[in-house]
Amino acid sequence: MGFASGSVTFRRYKIVNWTHANIDDAFVEALTNCAFGRYQLVHDESTQIGWVTPQHVLDAEFAGEKIAAGRFAHFAMRLDRNTVPAAIKRSYFEIERLAALEASGRDFLNKRELKEARESANRRAEKEARSGAFRRINSFPIVVDLEKAMLYFGNASNGVNEHMQRLFVDTFDVQLAPLNTHTMAISIAESEGLMRALEDGKPSHWVSIPDGADGDFHGLDPTDCSYLGREFLSWIWFNVETNEGVIRLPDDTDAMLSVVNQANLKCDFELTGAVSVRGDAPARMRESKAALATGKQPTRLGLLLASRLGEWALTLDGPTLGVFGLQIPAGDDDDADKSQILESRCESVSDLCGSLDLLFQRFLRLRLSKEWDAVHTRIAMWIAQFDPRDARDEQRLASVG
Repeated sequence: MGFASGSVTFRRYKIVNWTHANIDDAFVEALTNCAFGRYQLVHDESTQIGWVTPQHVLDAEFAGEKIAAGRFAHFAMRLDRNTVPAAIKRSYFEIERLAALEASGRDFLNKRELKEARESANRRAEKEARSGAFRRINSFPIVVDLEKAMLYFGNASNGVNEHMQRLFVDTFDVQLAPLNTHTMAISIAESEGLMRALEDGKPSHWVSIPDGADGDFHGLDPTDCSYLGREFLSWIWFNVETNEGVIRLPDDTDAMLSVVNQANLKCDFELTGAVSVRGDAPARMRESKAALATGKQPTRLGLLLASRLGEWALTLDGPTLGVFGLQIPAGDDDDADKSQILESRCESVSDLCGSLDLLFQRFLRLRLSKEWDAVHTRIAMWIAQFDPRDARDEQRLASVG
């Protein structure tokens, strides 16, 4: 699974100071120098990372033909963790404690004996860890668009992404700029002269701030624009329900969207928790509408997106703009080889991201304009028609978490 086949989950990065326009000897040498087994995270002895080819996790011998797919390079990060599970530590301690108790002939152990039992258990666990008994091996795919200096990483975990960023920066001596709601908002605002409006902006709510909210319910750094991710998804939802999902993009073409499969919503005011609604049309379920009416906004939406560049089914995360479970349409060429299929799939990922970028640009221009007050009022009025009490009628249709 990953970029080569099946559904795709990924986060995106812009590569700063990128100099590799193609997969040449220098590119292959850089990967080889930081291949798995040659690169070690010096601050964490229990974790080992490095590059491997897409063939399998044991293949760290790089060659251009193994990783090339048109203008894309495709390889993987192997990540091994060698940590003792907590359940094993507890079990070893219990074994040592019972043995010490039997040897003492008493009904209990004193503090010193308990400490010795714990230390003996830890020594046993550490010895087995050094032997690799608890090693967990994972690999995560990466696609680099060499021409556009763009990186797509096939994992959404913050911790795994941090490992990848460090490894990639060390490998190619570049910088990686995450493309999330915050960074995209700053980039667009700077390029279009809207920074003052962005800096002066505050989170939008579609309902009145309820009693019990202490005024600091966002938990956000003043310079963090990630709240715009929730508003972006709310705006998409509003257009789907009131404008048949048609949104005019900055390039004067139309995008058509539908909300499908799932809608995750979280309370703006940290008072009523989170809700996950699943079904063929979650946006139309009364459970979802009730959640909106009680002050929740979507943090993740399942979408069908069609633009001039293609059609896709995906789940979009608001704050990170991460893509989950992307379904890439099958190509028409039955005679294509694996490299051609991979290149076509990577181009589809790139086209999707281009459409998402235009969609977010359209939203942000509106969000930072004088028109936003009127749009905010329309969205609030649309939500005001929903009855929060409808939630109890939809328990059999929705999964609430």
